[in-house]
Amino acid sequence: MDTFSGLEVREIPLSLAFARRKRDDLLRSCGLEPGEADYALGVYDSEERLLGTASLDGDTIKGVCLAPELRDSAVTGSLVTGLLAHANARGISNVRVFTKPEYEPVFRSLSFSLVGQGAGAVLLESDAGALKKLKSAYSAHKVSGRSGAIVMNVNPLTRGHLYLIESAAEQVDHLFIIPVGDNPRTMFTLAERAAALKRATTGMENVTVLESSPYCISAATFPTYFIKEVTDQTRAHCTLDLDIFARHIAPSLGVTVRFAGTEPKDELTRTYNAAMKELLPARGIEVVEIERLKDNGEWISASNVRKLIGKRHIAEALSLVPVASAPMILSKVAEQALLDEVNLTPKPGLVDRDNSGAHTDMDYALMCRSAETLRPWYAKLADPTLSVKELQQVGIDAEKAMLAATGGVNTHRGAIFSLGLAVASASRLLQKGEPLTADAIQQGIKELASGFPRPEGTHGHGVCTKYGVPTALDSALQGFPLAFEAARCPNLHSRLLYIMSRLHDSNVYHRCGPEVASEVRSRAAELLDQYGKDPATVTARLQELDREFTARNISPGGAADMLALSILITTITNN
Repeated sequence: MDTFSGLEVREIPLSLAFARRKRDDLLRSCGLEPGEADYALGVYDSEERLLGTASLDGDTIKGVCLAPELRDSAVTGSLVTGLLAHANARGISNVRVFTKPEYEPVFRSLSFSLVGQGAGAVLLESDAGALKKLKSAYSAHKVSGRSGAIVMNVNPLTRGHLYLIESAAEQVDHLFIIPVGDNPRTMFTLAERAAALKRATTGMENVTVLESSPYCISAATFPTYFIKEVTDQTRAHCTLDLDIFARHIAPSLGVTVRFAGTEPKDELTRTYNAAMKELLPARGIEVVEIERLKDNGEWISASNVRKLIGKRHIAEALSLVPVASAPMILSKVAEQALLDEVNLTPKPGLVDRDNSGAHTDMDYALMCRSAETLRPWYAKLADPTLSVKELQQVGIDAEKAMLAATGGVNTHRGAIFSLGLAVASASRLLQKGEPLTADAIQQGIKELASGFPRPEGTHGHGVCTKYGVPTALDSALQGFPLAFEAARCPNLHSRLLYIMSRLHDSNVYHRCGPEVASEVRSRAAELLDQYGKDPATVTARLQELDREFTARNISPGGAADMLALSILITTITNN
């Protein structure tokens, strides 16, 4: 809290609707859109009127706004100093601000340095060394001859993106690709997108995929890019981003030509391309637009691929991307399969949206966090170049990551194995140009599983030794038949009951013994039979069974893993 001249600077509790509304109204009165923020400060007078505000969103200051009577005062400095102190306490060493030119002197007086300027906007940052460090890193890649650059989002990498890269690479001695950084609106992370770019350009000797830059189409330089709406701010963002590219990025790399694909549909990208052609040639940088690739007469676009993924039309989505993008898409589907499984409610003795079932060490939120943690590991397992031994090691590393994320709770060990084999099998089929059919994926699972050693020291191994029931590896060697058979069931509840009625679930054996395991199979079979005759009553019966299994500590966790695998298989085969 800072108090002076009858005014007080203090935090605005954004979690309170009325406080956020006051801030938003003030911003709009200054011609600013409120937007998102993690933390905000306000300037209040003795009558509790909000006369000024400034916010922090991640590492970016935004929404700096003062009532007219305060704009020549030192209040702005007090607001910014407070935000910097908060950022420093959170471990943020470099804070950026996208603001109007009239506020530039205030930020310069607080040791901010100019990064770039556009039409009615400037970008400054508190750490002058951050940009110097990036420019130095980029300069290390500088080569002789004609160099070009593409800044691309590849969310995900499509065949159209690859065509643009190949076409551009033919026109220069060296081509630099700068992937757009992370943003909450992107379906795929920077790590996933950069990995796909590197896989796709392996063997292209004159192409270098660089580290992402916060100074190229980022949330700081071009926030409206991720909203995909053309607003009054769009030109400011376009010109600022291009000024930074011409002022810092291109000279560091020795780039004299920038490539872009033509944009027939997206108005914002089309606006940005027009700004490139208008502004960059005057700065000594040629702009070359390459006609976008078509598939069956339709433009290939990442947005369309994302829509197909959202609709679970995975085979169609995969047809529009190079093999290099398969791991990121397959891992996305694997994560969603785990989420679909935990979201299915009710489930007897298992974690779902209503309760934790027979588990005292896990809940719905933990299961979702585990699924999110495993997504990049499924992408690694979907690398078709890995040997079986390397797949095993990735699985071990994935399990360690899961345990670290869950505080040591085994949420998805079985799913790492079963879904991991499935995505590995699918990726190998795609690498060979073969269709993703259920039979082909199942055969691939069998072949991969044949190279795995017998596990020791696991619950499954103990149950196998004690009761003679099959292990997860035994099931894998047969291609997880129950998961594939269950796909014929009309919905997820009937799939689960089908699997429970036939699976020798090692989790149930371990917790409750063979008699209870037999009872679980029998009761699931009865309920499945009732499902076929009177599905309306089954939900209530499942809720009853859930309460009973929870009280008796019965958890058919193996069945949950097979359900997730069944969901994965039917999704990627569009069955």
